[in-house]
Amino acid sequence: SEFIQLQHKETPMEFLVAEEGIPQSIGCEGATIAYYGSEIEFHYETVPPHGDDIFSAKLPLLNIQLPFWIYGRNLIFLDAYYLLAETVEKGTWDPITSMLINIHTGKYASLDHWYNNISVKEKEIELKNDYDGKSMILKNVDGLKWV
Repeated sequence: SEFIQLQHKETPMEFLVAEEGIPQSIGCEGATIAYYGSEIEFHYETVPPHGDDIFSAKLPLLNIQLPFWIYGRNLIFLDAYYLLAETVEKGTWDPITSMLINIHTGKYASLDHWYNNISVKEKEIELKNDYDGKSMILKNVDGLKWV
C-alpha cells in the first residue's frame, strides 16, 4: 500500500493594517493586524448566543499569548502602542471588560468596566457605556494598573 501524506491547511486569515483611532472589526476566520511595526494575531474561539465572534490573541513577534479572549469588534488602536479592546475571561463571553493592551510589550491594563462607545479626541479618549451610562475620560496611561 502506498503512503499518502495529508497536508494540513490553515484557514486563510485576513491581514489588516490598522489606522489610528479607526474602529476595526475582524471576520470569523481570524486576522493578523499590523500596527506601527508590531502585529497581533486573532484566532477564532467561539460565538456567544447574542452574536459577535470572540478570539484568542497572540503577539507573534513577542511569542506572547494573551491570557484573555477578545471580541472581534470595535478594536481601536491608539498612539503607536495600544489596542483598546472588549475582553472576556477565556471560555466565557460575559462580563465584558474594556482592556488597553500594549502590543509592543504584551502588558495590559483593565479599565474595570465595559465601554462600548469610544470617542477618540486630540488629547483624550472618551469612553462610555450606552447601557448603564457609566463613562470615563482617559488622558494618559500612567495611572492604569499594568500587568
